[in-house]
Amino acid sequence: MIRLLISLYLVVFVSIIAINQGSELIWQHWVYQAPDDLRHAKQVAKSLQTSVINTATPDPSLNTLHVDEVAWLPEQRNQLLQGDIVTTYTEQNHALLSFLMQDKQTLVQLGPFMPVEPVVLPKYLIKLSSFLLLAVLLMFWLRPLWRDLMQLKYVTSQLAKGQLDISIAPSRFSAIANLTSQFHTMAKKVANLMSNQKHLVNAVSHELRTPLARLKFALALMHKDAPEQVTLMSEDVQEMEVLIDEMLSYARLEMAQSELQFKPFDFVELLHEQLEKLNRVTSKHIVFDCEHEQLYIVAERNYIARVLQNLLQNADKYAREHIYLAMTFEQGQVNLFVGDDGIGIVPEARDKVFEPFIRLEKSRNKTSGGFGLGLAIVKKIVTWHGGGCEIQTSQWGGAQFVVHLPAQVKT
Repeated sequence: MIRLLISLYLVVFVSIIAINQGSELIWQHWVYQAPDDLRHAKQVAKSLQTSVINTATPDPSLNTLHVDEVAWLPEQRNQLLQGDIVTTYTEQNHALLSFLMQDKQTLVQLGPFMPVEPVVLPKYLIKLSSFLLLAVLLMFWLRPLWRDLMQLKYVTSQLAKGQLDISIAPSRFSAIANLTSQFHTMAKKVANLMSNQKHLVNAVSHELRTPLARLKFALALMHKDAPEQVTLMSEDVQEMEVLIDEMLSYARLEMAQSELQFKPFDFVELLHEQLEKLNRVTSKHIVFDCEHEQLYIVAERNYIARVLQNLLQNADKYAREHIYLAMTFEQGQVNLFVGDDGIGIVPEARDKVFEPFIRLEKSRNKTSGGFGLGLAIVKKIVTWHGGGCEIQTSQWGGAQFVVHLPAQVKT
């Protein structure tokens, strides 16, 4: 902080001194060395006054008139009587130089002269140039700092996308060298943690599935001796296997954003595929509303299919008789609606259902299945695609999940 403050102070201090000195020299040279016709005319008039003031008859070439022929102000008349040269101006703003002869009655007028206008424009140009020069100097001072900040921003964005092999080379002359070095260390630790998590997920996937497979095989052999007990144990094993699959799926999603492959596909076709799968396992009435026969969008098809699958399975679990699925496309955005006629979700609990392992005790209990990860997966995938999720009340009073996806349409 002290180093940054001192460097900024020195840059501003030296810049102001240099600009002030340079502006003063330029101003003096520009203004005071410029030719001044009126000033020279006054010098000539003074010399002429000295040469003709004592002559009885002025030179006929001079413009003479009686002093009373001009309406003088009292101050101007006093100046004339004292022998001064008085400057007056015509209606056209031309200057006239007047002085009295020795008799104090004869007035000699010289002119008219075009007065020199004040040098206003160069003055403002000098000021503007000074401010621009100060801005340029500050820009050169800020450039290394801005470069370092942009480098930090780039590394942060790459880490957020899952790129773990990003590194930065901090310069010891940088004003934020310590911050850059600490950020580099933090980025390496985050990369190591994400890499370790990936290896852990793979190890857990293998180590847990193997004993579960052995347990299922052993239960199958014991089925003849105690069918009821084995059936209950098999259900528990299957539930554990589903839980492991959900946990591993969610863990993989934490690291899968960098592997997304956005390709064009028919979104309406995907809706029909998921509806056919649901029709095979449910007896509930499904209402499907879609005005489009085809709609090609650019997205990650597998993950969008997972969103549809989770939402439809969720609706099937809690619906009494009806399930609602609709899709609209407006202003470059796909709007997906999945509703049911179940008990619904109270407004104060709607933001919580998208969090991992959150299950609403009153409306959604273990008998209906689920571990609180399905909607969390939906939220994460939709967020990856730059969309959003919300919960409304369906036309039957149940829950209606609305997904907004800013989709790029492929024609």
